[in-house]
Amino acid sequence: MKNSKNIKRFLKLAFEKNKFVASIGFFIMFSISILNLCIPQLTRLIVDDAISYRKTSFLLKLIFLFGVVSFISALLSVILEYLYSRMQKNVSVKLKIKLLRHLSKLSGDYYTNIKTGNILSILESDIFTLENFGAEILFSIIIDLITASIAVFFLIKMDFDLLILVIALQLFITFSQSKFTKSIASSTSEVRNSYGNIANIIQEYVSNIMNVVISKSSFKFFKRYINKEKKLIDKRIRLDVIMSSNVAIVRVLNNLITICIYGYGGLKIIKGKMSIGELLAFQQYTNMLIGPCINIVRSNTRIQQSVVSINRIFSVLDEPITIKQDNKGNRLTNDFIGDIIFDEVCFSYDEDKTLDNINMTLEKGKVTALVGSSGCGKSTIINLLFRLWDIDKGEISIDGINIKDYKLKSLRKNISIVTQDLLLFDDSILNNLTLGNKDINKEFVESVCKKVDIHNFINELSNGFNTIIGEKGVKLSGGQKQRVAIARALISNSSIVIFDEATSALDNISQKTITENISELLEDKTVIVIAHRLSTIKNADKIYVIDKGRVIESGSHKELVLNENAYYSLINEQKQEFALT
Repeated sequence: MKNSKNIKRFLKLAFEKNKFVASIGFFIMFSISILNLCIPQLTRLIVDDAISYRKTSFLLKLIFLFGVVSFISALLSVILEYLYSRMQKNVSVKLKIKLLRHLSKLSGDYYTNIKTGNILSILESDIFTLENFGAEILFSIIIDLITASIAVFFLIKMDFDLLILVIALQLFITFSQSKFTKSIASSTSEVRNSYGNIANIIQEYVSNIMNVVISKSSFKFFKRYINKEKKLIDKRIRLDVIMSSNVAIVRVLNNLITICIYGYGGLKIIKGKMSIGELLAFQQYTNMLIGPCINIVRSNTRIQQSVVSINRIFSVLDEPITIKQDNKGNRLTNDFIGDIIFDEVCFSYDEDKTLDNINMTLEKGKVTALVGSSGCGKSTIINLLFRLWDIDKGEISIDGINIKDYKLKSLRKNISIVTQDLLLFDDSILNNLTLGNKDINKEFVESVCKKVDIHNFINELSNGFNTIIGEKGVKLSGGQKQRVAIARALISNSSIVIFDEATSALDNISQKTITENISELLEDKTVIVIAHRLSTIKNADKIYVIDKGRVIESGSHKELVLNENAYYSLINEQKQEFALT
């Protein structure tokens, strides 16, 4: 039931905007089939009428006609291949875009459990498998049925006895093919899953190659990798043996049919009951019967293989979007006038509460800092504000409106987050700063870069702002990467700017300089700072101290120091750092 439902969904997607191309393709395929069915009759006429009766002019005409039919058939085949190739690539791209868009709408729960290698395997291997599925295979089955039916009609007219023998052997071929289908589908599914597991390991290794080398963990990787590859080799060998056995049996049975036709047909020629041309035509029509029948059975194998891919693709597309989006909701604008308020907010990733009755007010035009030990819930607060997860209880509001009532795209557009885990593309520095937005003024970009103290470094590069920084910004130092990330957040001009350990790779002097330089750009924004180094937030307008998912203290730096409670204890742990600032 699930398989047929997903196949219908895929075919609907494939034909949605390709009906005209598919119709032309079907007409061409039908024309090719009719032309091919004419060839055995031409063969019979050439042998029995032209050659036997030494009709030279008639022979030349038949040869010319044979050549024209073959040429037109070949030309139509090329056109057909072009049409289907174009259609297949369109469907492939459409599926990839659909998958990628859906992935971007899923919640943090899915992101934290996602296996990157499996997703990459679906995006590449499974979609590649489906490129040859859809209109081509559907129309091929229809045309094969038509071709086989017309071939049977001619075979009945030519020699019914010989046809019965051919059909008996054909039924045996069909039976053997059907037996192989389930085994091939099952083995294909196992191989596909194994590829996904290996892709996970390789992706993990390649994306962290420098850390793997530094941590000397190559042995652990290769041990895991080789073990998975050995299992995959066994599964691939099993699949190859099944498929080659299938081909071998078909070849033997085809040869048996051929020898039976020539043997039985030869006896009829000797007895004068059949001509040589009729035997050759009969053999060609037999091939036109057997070929389509085998194609239909093999199409079932291809369908079973494709169903595996279809189900894997739709398993991702069917992942529920738990972060509900109201496309007609409120729009958050840069000039919103109110504050961000957390009111009795509770949240848990699992059964244990991560946040418990959080009450906070993040004022516009001011800097609010969140401090606390690792795992206390600081970053979770930011994830909830960005709506990667939705809260279990309470309310988060902006301008007095629940953030769930804002259009999600509008909400996220107005929040810029700078984290330790920086996202940099293998592209130019300029495109990394503007994210390809050509409406951003180059002068504004340069002014921001000056304030974050990266302008001089960029200009010293051979290609300046057009310098390609490599995958994940590998050509930049840690401090330079963070400066680029900070500049990008400021260039986007979002109304809410969040710094999550954003200056961890900078020394105290650099961090102090950048903080002072960018203060002017942050005057009318809601600024949230998450920091482990307390020296970076001592000038914040308000500081919330969080412990085990609860706000245990709040106030300015001076107020909290005078209280001599949790914040004061944290200050004492970092006395040396404070002495340097």
